[in-house]
Amino acid sequence: MNNELSVIRQRFNEGDIQVANMLPGAIRESWLRCADQTVRMSGKLEYSYVHPDKLEQLKYQNEELLTVSNRHVEQLYRAVAGAGWSVLLTDKNCNALQVRQANRLSNARIASAFRDGVMLNEENVGTTAMSCAVNTKQFTRVFGGEHYKEQHNTFHCAAAPVFDHMGRLCASLDITNEHSINDMAVFYMLETCARNIQKSLILNLSDTYVIEIIPSSGQFGDITNLLLAISPNGKMTGCNEAASTFISDQRRFFDTWFDGLFSSDIGIIQNRRAASGEPFYLTLHSGVTLASRVISTPSSPTTEDRGSEEIRPAPVIASVPNTTFGDEQLARSVERGARVLNRLPVMLYGESGVGKEVTARHLHDASQCQGKFISINCASIPENLIESELFGYQAGAFTGADKKGFKGRIAEADKGTLFLDEIGDMPLALQSRLLRVLETREVSPLGSSKEHKVDFQLICATNVNLEQAIEEGRFRQDLYFRLKGFAIPIKPLRERDDKLAIAQTILAADCQYKQQLSAEVSRFIECYNWPGNIRELRNVLLYADAIGDDSQTVQMDELPEEYQTCQSCVASTAIANTSTPADSGRLLDQASQDLINRVVEDCSGNMSLAAKKLGISRATLYRKLAKDRSGTALN
Repeated sequence: MNNELSVIRQRFNEGDIQVANMLPGAIRESWLRCADQTVRMSGKLEYSYVHPDKLEQLKYQNEELLTVSNRHVEQLYRAVAGAGWSVLLTDKNCNALQVRQANRLSNARIASAFRDGVMLNEENVGTTAMSCAVNTKQFTRVFGGEHYKEQHNTFHCAAAPVFDHMGRLCASLDITNEHSINDMAVFYMLETCARNIQKSLILNLSDTYVIEIIPSSGQFGDITNLLLAISPNGKMTGCNEAASTFISDQRRFFDTWFDGLFSSDIGIIQNRRAASGEPFYLTLHSGVTLASRVISTPSSPTTEDRGSEEIRPAPVIASVPNTTFGDEQLARSVERGARVLNRLPVMLYGESGVGKEVTARHLHDASQCQGKFISINCASIPENLIESELFGYQAGAFTGADKKGFKGRIAEADKGTLFLDEIGDMPLALQSRLLRVLETREVSPLGSSKEHKVDFQLICATNVNLEQAIEEGRFRQDLYFRLKGFAIPIKPLRERDDKLAIAQTILAADCQYKQQLSAEVSRFIECYNWPGNIRELRNVLLYADAIGDDSQTVQMDELPEEYQTCQSCVASTAIANTSTPADSGRLLDQASQDLINRVVEDCSGNMSLAAKKLGISRATLYRKLAKDRSGTALN
């Protein structure tokens, strides 16, 4: 370490914060963050490790990243290990996921730091190249004494951020040496490796055209070229960093379409010549012409950039489909919610099963927030545990408390998004504490008088009428107005016009065999009331996928038996589909009435059970039956 850097460290450690201005920008900002978190520069350093169960969960959550990046990380390691470099891939929170230690490594501390599951964030180990790359989203070099912790003064590191198929930060890639080797060729290889990981993530997308575009006078295959992923219907589903900078506003990229960028017809990328890799030209609306070629098609996934190693497909995570699909009003609300989320809390209203948590996660991703998404169901946590769960606790705060204490879910959401589901069921006493946290942005764990600063985006969801709960004294009015910054109502499935589009999304995302609906099942989905909303629809389709035959089409007799009793509705709707426009409204009313009568009959006249099956109140059911008897429903 040179004398000037030694002096800077000494003066900073003595409280002269201004001296940090003599450091490179990324390192200066990191030192200041460390100081704000009261991280000590000197003293004993013990590495912390993610619990094995949590590490397994992290690796599962990042399975596609790890599968795709494995070959690239291995190739980089083989190239640089002989020069003393160790290679490390972390998630976006600086938890080590893949490690390759250098040959003949003599530095025991580097050997300790380079292990699966080690937590290398600033709070635990101070300034690192990984933390700087994650925070700046740029390549960063941190050598010797530039590290905040004095025990890392023998580390010489460089790191590059890794972005996913949508240009969002998902990881960091680091190389570390015990010798001060300022090798620009190695740094270039590191950045190229990070870019190639993103390229492979884009190429790994299913049912997608991937286009390579030359931005100027280069040639195909250049690392600086643009990559765009486009679904067959023209929606942009991915891009690399170069493309997001050159073409689109990254914050709104999730709502970008081919014809919104190019005046060329989308058919140009779908013909045989393009699919064979023959170059063509795309024209922007500005008139700029770009040389392009297709490097991956939906029918024949590319093997380019994958070598001979087989890449497993991304795991299918069971989830409710994207709630914005097909409903224009909801899509507009969600887009606006993503814009205001970093300034205002967002409140989601809707019945159980409509996809409130999926919408919340979509808002988090669309807001480009780099922190965690922390979800808390206020109705599922026992009342005697919810306070410690939300706010955390000090070691020994109560009988049975963890000896190490617990940070608390709100503190975990720092720099991220806190999602409070079923907020209307939060105990009244806890509402007061939550209100104070929202006002002060400080949280105090149980058993501690110390306040900790927190900064998070807030999303709440409820199926409770909060205004009525306020009148009944079950919900604080001041908390209600604090939470209701931007409201997004989510329609129940029975009121949505995109039921079939949602069903198709479920089939594509969650079903192994069934990929389309018969005409009879389509009519049933359209006319059934779905009291359990999207969750119920998904369960029905998964049932058909599990018990059905080898056909890719869902048939009516493959649905659960209780749903097959509604076929009178299907038959009536089929008649309506062949009717004239003037008759269609009357016949659809008749189909709805037939369904009601059939369900009441199946329930042996039990009005409560029938109303529950239909997803309506008993009063509404009685009213509809009365209208049927009087004949007014058909006038």
